[in-house]
Amino acid sequence: MYKAKKTKYRSLAALLGLTACLVLVSTAYAGNEDSEDLAVDEVEGGLSVMVLGSGGPIATAAGRASASYLIFVDGVAKILMDAGGGAYKSLAMSGVDIKDLDIILLSHLHIDHTGDMSAIVKSMYFHNRVNNMTGDGSFPPGRTAPFRVFGPAANGVPFPPVLPADPATAQYPASSEYVHGHYDLNTGLERYLNIFTRAISGGIFNYTAKDVSPNWTMYKPEVIYPEGDYQEGDLVIKAVGVNHGPVPALAFRIEYKGKSIVYSGDTSSRSTLMDGTPLAGGGNMVSISENADLLIYDTALYPDLPPNDSFNIFYALHTTPSRIGEVANAAGVKKLLLSHITPQTENSIPQVKELIRAQGYTGKIKTAKDLKVINLMDRDHK
Repeated sequence: MYKAKKTKYRSLAALLGLTACLVLVSTAYAGNEDSEDLAVDEVEGGLSVMVLGSGGPIATAAGRASASYLIFVDGVAKILMDAGGGAYKSLAMSGVDIKDLDIILLSHLHIDHTGDMSAIVKSMYFHNRVNNMTGDGSFPPGRTAPFRVFGPAANGVPFPPVLPADPATAQYPASSEYVHGHYDLNTGLERYLNIFTRAISGGIFNYTAKDVSPNWTMYKPEVIYPEGDYQEGDLVIKAVGVNHGPVPALAFRIEYKGKSIVYSGDTSSRSTLMDGTPLAGGGNMVSISENADLLIYDTALYPDLPPNDSFNIFYALHTTPSRIGEVANAAGVKKLLLSHITPQTENSIPQVKELIRAQGYTGKIKTAKDLKVINLMDRDHK
């Protein structure tokens, strides 16, 4: 009898501990809104981007999180582009409320672009809990709307013979397989979220996942959101396949009220097919970047040629400074944001900019840093 009561008391203590923990989370979050000098306070206008991660896959003393960008529509955080490691901490430091986060865009499935996705998704439901609290301390059902994930379809590229993989096994799954592998109610590795979000009164866990063709030999960007017809000034998201070696990869374009943001993801920005045949219009990065107000570009390389053979793989996957300049100039981009900064470029940005300018690009060039905010308005604030 004594043991049974002890177990009961321990269960009650655990429940009270969980409740106290949730109250502390709610209080801490609410208090953060009153803090000064938060990045979220810099957001204004119809379309804005906040850099959550401006680095690459290497942890360095520069302290950059891996690739991630938060898009605000009329001041509300609506779109997350990639979620590399460290993006969660940047999000926490920013003071942003992501209860209304609607869309996650995955440029490709490398860990430095996806590693913090689940942490951010879980935080989204905690933010809904905080915003869902009533005056008497009770909680209505919370968020029911799904978050939507878009990413590249599989391209079927197998592993090289040096590895003992089944020949039918592709190096990369489709994005939908990746997302379902995390969240599916019956088979997902993080399937507990389906009940956890209800348990904390954050809402009903719900998502969709859509694959987009990563075929980089196709020239025309595809509208992936919204489905069906749209009017001028509506929020529109376009995607196009880009070359990232064997990796299925996409570049994205976000348009709203006459303003546009383009994100290259990681890409070599090829202008020719493998046999040297020129791609239409100078390549897909040119087509999707046409007249963009802001182009966020993969800036992993310096100089234009690999210093030795050990760098060849990186030059097959990423864009040289001169090619960045060619694309920005040909597309008529208004502002260029250099991001995905690596140890190769961290201390070489002035030289990278010189090579970009040498291709005739005369627009503005900025260097990304974590928590930097760029507002796209009629008057250029940032």
